[in-house]
Amino acid sequence: MYLRFILTSIIIILSIDIYYYRALNRTTKTLPSLPKNILKISYWLFTVFTIGFMFYAASFFIDKTPPPKFARTYIMGVLLIIALSKLIGSVFLIIYDLTKFIIWVIRKSKQTTPTDKINGISRIDFLKKTALIASIIPFSTLMFGVLKSAFDYTIHRQKLKIPNLPNTFKGLKIVQISDIHSGSFISTDPLEKAIKLIKEQKPDIVFFTGDLVNEITEEALPFIDTLKKITAPMGVYSILGNHDYGDYFYKKEDTKGKEHNYELMKSVHKELGWKLLLNENHILEKDNERLAILGVENWGSELRFPKYGDIDKAKNGCLDTDVKLLLSHDPTHWDAHVLPNHPDIAATFSGHTHGMQFGVEIPGFKWSPSQYIYKNWAGLYEQNKQQLYVNRGLGFIGYPGRVGILPEITVIEIS
Repeated sequence: MYLRFILTSIIIILSIDIYYYRALNRTTKTLPSLPKNILKISYWLFTVFTIGFMFYAASFFIDKTPPPKFARTYIMGVLLIIALSKLIGSVFLIIYDLTKFIIWVIRKSKQTTPTDKINGISRIDFLKKTALIASIIPFSTLMFGVLKSAFDYTIHRQKLKIPNLPNTFKGLKIVQISDIHSGSFISTDPLEKAIKLIKEQKPDIVFFTGDLVNEITEEALPFIDTLKKITAPMGVYSILGNHDYGDYFYKKEDTKGKEHNYELMKSVHKELGWKLLLNENHILEKDNERLAILGVENWGSELRFPKYGDIDKAKNGCLDTDVKLLLSHDPTHWDAHVLPNHPDIAATFSGHTHGMQFGVEIPGFKWSPSQYIYKNWAGLYEQNKQQLYVNRGLGFIGYPGRVGILPEITVIEIS
């Protein structure tokens, strides 16, 4: 499986690099020989390095050992940024080649000569130069997101009006965090910064809504002493996300490996002092009044995500009159299962989308490519007097940065 993926990726990379090189070579033809040759050699050396790194990274999945964090997080991330930038530039080159072909056909049929010049540069050549500029813009933007915004933790404050909430729980302050993805951190410093912000909010209770790791539980072990500093007077409650089961690391038939990952994950949550809710609930009782916190295992409506969550099981022991707050990692669970089948769940807390770590958020306007995949992808949603809050995530995966959609710590006050 991995070899097939690598070979397919190599074919795609070489196709893009050869195609992109044509434009780069023609654009730099006026350069002196020495810098032009250096540019050519560097270009193809980088292509060779990219292919070599892919084989290197694949070896860790074959050997079942976690890849070095710097390689996994930043080398792979920068390679991804460069590949994406070339891909975007190649789209313009395709337009250029198609336009050139159409013009050639027209001229052939009419026996005309080119007259479309802009200050001595033909429009067609102008389009080719635009393709190179189109590569520079995403590269610069995404690198800014790596160097500046990856750890720019942002507080989002949200008030939730919960129907029939017992008076004793009105004003309860909840901090929600999600998608830590500890496998992407190469040091504890950023998490220490985030935890300082969390503690400054003085929460009564903390919710963690899944994805502690990228692929395997061992990624979380170096961060236990740091993460156990997340505390709250009424407890820290956690659930698992799709990345927490080892499904992306162990083969489907490797039940032993997945079982090891699952048991270790449970022990890590216990060592952190977090109450891991695996299709179960915890009842908060104060002054003879109750508030039910339900937590389910991951449930995603798309086929590639596991469906381990069981809300009916999580309700065992709850009273019909209990106000119920649900922790469910994937927000598609809310639309697909919570709304049509569980009208007694007042509010659901999710993560998962990261807001795709890229977008625009300004007062009155919110956009991200994530919205073309997820109906509910960031912030608060309400339907039939039920509410869903989707946290934008604390960490990152794949792309080691954030552009516009910043890492989030949510402070929620219920009333």
